[in-house]
Amino acid sequence: MNLNQKPKLTRRSLLCILFLFGAASLLILLTLPSGSMYGSQTDWYCQHVTLADYMRKHFYATGQLLPDFSGLGGGTNFFALSYYGMLRPDVLLSYFLPDISVAAIIQGYAVFEIFLGIFLLYYWLYKKGLTDTSCFCAGFLYLCANCLFQAHRQIMFVNYLPFVILTLIAIDQQAESMINSFPQKTRTNMGIVFSYLMILFHSFYFFPACFASCTLYYWFSTQSLCKVYSKVPRRFIKLWSGYILSTAAAVCLSMAVLLPTGLAILENKKDVAPTPLYKILTVNPTMDSLLYSVYGCGLTLICLYAILLSIRRKSTRSFACILLCFLFFNIFYWILNGTLYVRPKSLIPFMPLILYLTALTLEELKARRIRHSLPLALCCLIPVIIQILFVSHDNQFKILMALDGLCLVLFSASGSICKKRKLLAQGLAFLLILVLPAKIYLNKSGREEYVSATDDSRSTFSDSQILKLCKDSQARMDTLERPYTNSNYMVWGTQNRSSIYSSVSNSTYNQFYYDTLRNSISNRNRVAVTMHSNPFQEYLMGVRYIQTTKEQLPAGYRIKAEKNGHVLAENDQVLPLAYGSTSLISEASFDRLTYPQNLDTLVNRTIVPDSVASNSSAYQSQMKPYALPENFFARKSTKKQISITRNLPKNISASQLLLVSFDVVYDGASDISVSINGIKNCLSGSNAPYPNQNNTFTYMLSSEKGLSNLDLVFSKGNYKITNITAYTLPLSTFHHPGIVTFHNQGTKGSELLKGTISMDQDGYFVTSFAYAKGYQAFIDGKEIPVQTVNKAFAGFPLKKGAHEIQLKFHAPGKRAGLLISLIASCGLLFESLAYSILAIRHKKRILHRIRVVTFTDPISGKSRAFIKTNSPRISRADFKMNGGNPSLTGKSD
Repeated sequence: MNLNQKPKLTRRSLLCILFLFGAASLLILLTLPSGSMYGSQTDWYCQHVTLADYMRKHFYATGQLLPDFSGLGGGTNFFALSYYGMLRPDVLLSYFLPDISVAAIIQGYAVFEIFLGIFLLYYWLYKKGLTDTSCFCAGFLYLCANCLFQAHRQIMFVNYLPFVILTLIAIDQQAESMINSFPQKTRTNMGIVFSYLMILFHSFYFFPACFASCTLYYWFSTQSLCKVYSKVPRRFIKLWSGYILSTAAAVCLSMAVLLPTGLAILENKKDVAPTPLYKILTVNPTMDSLLYSVYGCGLTLICLYAILLSIRRKSTRSFACILLCFLFFNIFYWILNGTLYVRPKSLIPFMPLILYLTALTLEELKARRIRHSLPLALCCLIPVIIQILFVSHDNQFKILMALDGLCLVLFSASGSICKKRKLLAQGLAFLLILVLPAKIYLNKSGREEYVSATDDSRSTFSDSQILKLCKDSQARMDTLERPYTNSNYMVWGTQNRSSIYSSVSNSTYNQFYYDTLRNSISNRNRVAVTMHSNPFQEYLMGVRYIQTTKEQLPAGYRIKAEKNGHVLAENDQVLPLAYGSTSLISEASFDRLTYPQNLDTLVNRTIVPDSVASNSSAYQSQMKPYALPENFFARKSTKKQISITRNLPKNISASQLLLVSFDVVYDGASDISVSINGIKNCLSGSNAPYPNQNNTFTYMLSSEKGLSNLDLVFSKGNYKITNITAYTLPLSTFHHPGIVTFHNQGTKGSELLKGTISMDQDGYFVTSFAYAKGYQAFIDGKEIPVQTVNKAFAGFPLKKGAHEIQLKFHAPGKRAGLLISLIASCGLLFESLAYSILAIRHKKRILHRIRVVTFTDPISGKSRAFIKTNSPRISRADFKMNGGNPSLTGKSD
């Protein structure tokens, strides 16, 4: 067989691939309930689909492919949303298919990527010389991996996997070319560049782990050359420089998105539970980085057994040992997760390497080139036993894990003890590789809460109806129905709203929203800024329009449209999006106020920096204590959820607001919650990765009909309610006395506001855009610095008189990122053209520069002449071209 000849896919190979496609389709159909979308109700629907839909609407409204500013979350850097696929192929494809829903496109792309991953894995392993049987086994383990559960939940956890495999294929090609003919010049590998670029566009968060995985494989593939050239620094550097250059090129090409996104992440902190040092430095005895977990690779024991057997094989010993260390030691999880936490999801990019070792081991076991090891099989049972005893609470899943362990032991024993029972070994292999992984996958994926295909939670009112009623397109519109699901939903592309649910968001705004305004926290984390009735927030943020149910309609809002108990309502008395203010209070004076007196002060004064608050004026809070009975929040049982209605000691009129607050004492592992009139507060348990630290529950209650009783819902759990306080406040106090109207004109490009204002005295220009780096303010054409007002928003001082105002936002790092991407693109184009020209010149010189190389046959002693072109190097390709035998030794003349 010629050394350069690679195996081609046969008819049998194609049939195996088609069978794998059919098996993947069957598993999807078996897990998907009738009439459901291939996506979960949690993160998939409210984040991935909704934000992609918003990106499409924003593109249609502005024509900007890489916009700077988003109206979500009180106004935020648009690159805070890039994690959800700003330049991902399925999102870009949706821009060209306006008549097809974004949900349908994302579902189709997720299924396509599963098929693509199966094909590329099979192709890669087959090209490495493995048999169809081994490739089929690896492909089936891939499609049954529990990490693919994330294909319909957190899609960026796995949507890059096909491109990791594509990178491995490109690495093989580069390694082969270097082994056959060591390069004289360093150049980029376009296969590696493209694959890494696609990984970055799909999931830049997982890129460090993907790079670690592919770099480990690159070292393994070029291990023989590394040993040869380790003593020749020049060649050793050249061995790695092409790969590093290709990686750097991919990173530079993505800088248009990567740089502004990175700066947005660094600007905002994330509420993550601190990881103890002992946890970082210890090991993971459950091995859930590899076994069963949907937040790990989700593979089965046969893969762990294959890794351990690979350590016994000299050719793969170092590779398998390093891979096992990544899977076993917590410090690698911590590093690859960006030092945020110790979670095994960062090891998912190593799954193709694990499956490669599995396929190689199965092939060598079948060919009896290596032997089974019963002691190693018994060692594999340790993490399974730990998971069964201490981790899993699902009895059915415990049985499946126990069966997986039992089959592995019998499989190993059948090969090491009962060598003649070939049929038994094949049957156990069938169970280990096909039946049990499929059953475990169905067990995990079957528990997902899928979105109904007929979901109409957002279609009560059509977009055209909402646009017709919301005449002020710059005023905010929020949705109080299903706040978690609808936190990112935008009716039109340039809509402004208060809520946001994104992994990256404005931390200053988040702190103000929950800690100052005391909004209820209905989720186990603070990542999601969800909407609940809070008159202070609605007035201050200029929430003029809301969509809610008739029963939850806050006081002050007038119904504009009603349908099946759902209403669209308007309150034209809220503050505008931007205005001038002459009623000021210094930040130091405001900070001395305590809850709840600081709340009504906030809607009657503008908080400005201490150094410029010379004309600040005092405000007397109108809060009045309201006495609730001590047993008002008493419950009969802690072991089940309880719903009760309690009468208030004194009725609350429609012109009053009732504030209720209490502390919750709890140290359990599970989340607990208390709801009042549909407003829910939650305290996350000790096992939450992003604890919300919501130890004080606060509720803002009002109604157009007044309040005579409260509907209470207590979750189960052993928690105590203490320090109950209640206050009332007249709704008439929601009236800022020093407002000066800003006359807004049309905006374009990066402009957020453009208009005129006439101040009757010195004051401040105030917006309800959350403050962040990137704002530019111009007064009468002169740029001035933007300051923080009202604790979290953009504003600046304004002198007495008439002024022209302009406010812009430029995402920090965007221009520099675009420049780097442009330079990288030009560099790659120049390199391609240069090498193309050199290749043409090389072909022309072949006819004029011929070297003659003679080889002496050591057996016959005769010399043979070989025609060699214009290069002093002799490659295997030259032997093939001239019909030579690569094993012959000789000398060149």
